[in-house]
Amino acid sequence: MKKIKENAIKDIIHVNICILLVLLIVFALAILYKYITYKKDGQASVEASIDVKELYNTINEEKKDETEENNRQNSINSSTTDWELLLVNKNHKIPDDYKVELEEVEITHKVDKRIVDHLNQMLNDAREQGLSPIICSSYRTNAKQKQLYNNKIKAYKRLGYSSAEAEELASYWIAIPGTGEHETGLAVDIVSKNYQILDEKQEQTDVQKWLIENSYKYGFTLRYPTDKKEITMINYEPWHYRYVGIENATYMKEHAMCLEEYIDYLRQLEEEKYKELV
Repeated sequence: MKKIKENAIKDIIHVNICILLVLLIVFALAILYKYITYKKDGQASVEASIDVKELYNTINEEKKDETEENNRQNSINSSTTDWELLLVNKNHKIPDDYKVELEEVEITHKVDKRIVDHLNQMLNDAREQGLSPIICSSYRTNAKQKQLYNNKIKAYKRLGYSSAEAEELASYWIAIPGTGEHETGLAVDIVSKNYQILDEKQEQTDVQKWLIENSYKYGFTLRYPTDKKEITMINYEPWHYRYVGIENATYMKEHAMCLEEYIDYLRQLEEEKYKELV
């Protein structure tokens, strides 16, 4: 009888121990679950915090860019009527009353006297870099422009093109008389002494690489970029530089604009300012 009681007591103890172990396991699992949940929530909070921070930074950057652009617009003092922004192309002929006061440059060439100092400085600085830029074309009279244009037409005719086709093709290389920038005295063709052929290989010369990168500092822009042919209506000429003024050339360089695009941009600004006044 005594043995039976002892065994019963042992069984009760065993049961209690098992229950206790189960409770401890459940308790441990509960703690582990809370820990994992807390960690996930904490990580989510951190990620959310990072997302909010990135969003905040993005918004601030956009506001900063917008502010800088507004300040830039307000600081542009140029007008579409400024002499250095004279737009000449197939749709904009040189005004009948246009006059240019020429001055000699590089001994055998002439340009508008107002751009001489800038042009000389650009050429001199290039030469100080060990380069050899040469002006191969500058101011042209209307008669000279006609001669070049007609010669180009004849060349295409000899290749079998009709008169209409030849005239159209020629206009993409030689401006139609009365619409050529060389007639304004504001444009020059510059080549490398080591490579004087007027083709796209000209851009590979050290002279053109330097000019394309630095000409804006002197108020010049590469007038006929390869990616703007549909706008300029002139084929790529990595030798034709046009004076537009330092401020304008800088803006055009920063925003990859050709002259037509920049003029349109200025017109929009002028219209907006006019609306504000009215």
